[in-house]
This record gives sequence, structure tokens and C-alpha cells, in this order.
Amino acid sequence: MASKHSVVLSIVVVFIICTVSWTVSTAQEDTYHFANEDVYGNLRRPSVVYPHNVHEEALADEDCMTCHHDQDENTGELIYTEGEEQGCKECHGDRKEGDKPALREAFHGSCTICHRNMIKKKEQKSGPTTCGGCHQIK
Repeated sequence: MASKHSVVLSIVVVFIICTVSWTVSTAQEDTYHFANEDVYGNLRRPSVVYPHNVHEEALADEDCMTCHHDQDENTGELIYTEGEEQGCKECHGDRKEGDKPALREAFHGSCTICHRNMIKKKEQKSGPTTCGGCHQIK
């Protein structure tokens, strides 16, 4: 009888460890620091502090495709696949490739256009639209 309880207890312990490990491994940071020196080399401006949680809240009516997208191999259209989110530099490099903008243009285009559209809509507070607004000296 004691060995049966030991087996059940062992299974429960393993389950808890796996659940905690999975949760920690899939947890997302609240803030990212975009420097990408591996793409750009030495930076002329300070890195960008990107509050992911603030953007998630501001874009709650949108989906994650606003930032996390891939290109459908059959149609060529941008798509979003839940659970396969990657950072921008995983697809965008230091140079434009066909219709895919370079990393710098992908950041600047997506961020500043979105922030300016928010100002036009006057629906909510917008993020910065100038260089120094994102690239802040600490």
C-alpha cells in the first residue's frame, strides 16, 4: 500500500515540476531592450526600451500579427500563427530582401506608423513618434 502511495506521489511531483518548468519557459518578458548590435554593429543612438505589456494592452483589439507575422508560402500574405512568435530580427536582416524590409525599416515603419495612426484616431494615448522618443539617453 505504501508503494502505491509513493508512485502516486511521484507522479504528482513530476507533474508539478513539468507544469512549473513549462510555465517559466513560455513566460514572456514585460520589457525588451532592442539594440540588435549583431545586426547593426555599433549603435549611433541608444537602444530602445520596449514595454511589451503596454503594447499588448494598447493593441488588445488587434491580434499579435501587428508585430508577429510570417509570410504564407502559398499566398505571400502576412499571417500570424499562435505559439510561433519570434522577434523581428529572426526574419528581418540588415538589408531589404524583396518585399521584406530591413530590420531598421521594419521597426521604424511599424512603430511610428502605428503611433501616428493612434494620434489621428485620438482613441488612446500614443507612443513616441520622434527618434529621441524611443531612443532615450539614460
